[in-house]
Amino acid sequence: STKLFGISLCIVAQVFQASMLVYEEKIMNQYTVPPLRVVGMEGLCGILVGLILLTGLNAFNVESTPAAVYQLQNSTPLLLAVVGSIFSIAIFNFSGVTVTQQASAVARSTIDVSRTILIWAVELAVGWNTFNSLQLVGFIVVAAGTMIYNRLLVFQALEPSEEEKALTDVAGHGAAAVPM
Repeated sequence: STKLFGISLCIVAQVFQASMLVYEEKIMNQYTVPPLRVVGMEGLCGILVGLILLTGLNAFNVESTPAAVYQLQNSTPLLLAVVGSIFSIAIFNFSGVTVTQQASAVARSTIDVSRTILIWAVELAVGWNTFNSLQLVGFIVVAAGTMIYNRLLVFQALEPSEEEKALTDVAGHGAAAVPM
């Protein structure tokens, strides 16, 4: 039941992230908002939600803010990792909002895949993670899927036939599709 709960949380997080990206794209198309302002507004909302959650988690003894502050004060590597994480997330979010504004939420989500692979590579290089061949296979599958979706890799067997292309073109221009 713990595994099912964890999987459920992952699915809910993915749905939330996808909804946020689509809503972000809608707002960026509807209003002229600089990407840095969007990131700042999202960050402010994130801080408020985080403070509310942290207050509740501290009240139920799930989290201990004083212990976390103590660890940050007494561990320079931990402090540097937290500060580095904050800056990398800020840069990543700014880049992501810019991609959403210039392209689309779909383009942004496909680029997000590269972030996971990059983080894994850095973890391996720094020694924070151990190599796992199954993870490598998973990353290869995800990277290949992303490249196929973005048409960086093209397989003729996956391409639509000329007839399907013609039907799509006819349907896309408002004319009725030709019955088969």
